[in-house]
Amino acid sequence: MFEIPAVHAAMFVGAVGALVPMWRAHGTDCRVQIAHGAMALSMVAMMIPGVPAGIHLLEGAVLIGLAVFVTGETMHRRTAIPCAVDLTAMGVLLLLAPMSATTPAASAASAPTPSGHHHGGAGISTGWLPLVVLVCWALSTLYLFRSTPRRERRSGVKTAAAGSALMILGMAPMAA
Repeated sequence: MFEIPAVHAAMFVGAVGALVPMWRAHGTDCRVQIAHGAMALSMVAMMIPGVPAGIHLLEGAVLIGLAVFVTGETMHRRTAIPCAVDLTAMGVLLLLAPMSATTPAASAASAPTPSGHHHGGAGISTGWLPLVVLVCWALSTLYLFRSTPRRERRSGVKTAAAGSALMILGMAPMAA
């Protein structure tokens, strides 16, 4: 998907971020562990050059499906909800990736004419949508961390928030 070394480094950080909550997973349901493994694999798949865009669409759909799967567990809500937020945001970003990537033909078709209006589409640009998803993801992660009472902020909640922050950093190239 991306072939720039700095972007690869950010995505590697994101893959590590997906695995961070698994290090402290001693009280976590296996659904959350499966989901974090899938997010890490998705981040690694983004670093492989020449992967068709359809694979990333499939990854996005699978991650959103896993968000539903994770929230089916009622025992570990403190870990399931942040994980579902991560899965949903990453899945939406992957689904938006092919739309936000501009091709020379598409950008030429929607170029403004001398009269100042656009041709070849509804006139609505989705280039800002990945950035909105990324900002909402960051704000949701911060809210979930801050809304946890201090006495309940054990290492698992802190670890999940740190992992989410690393994944947000890793997915930042998708919004650029």
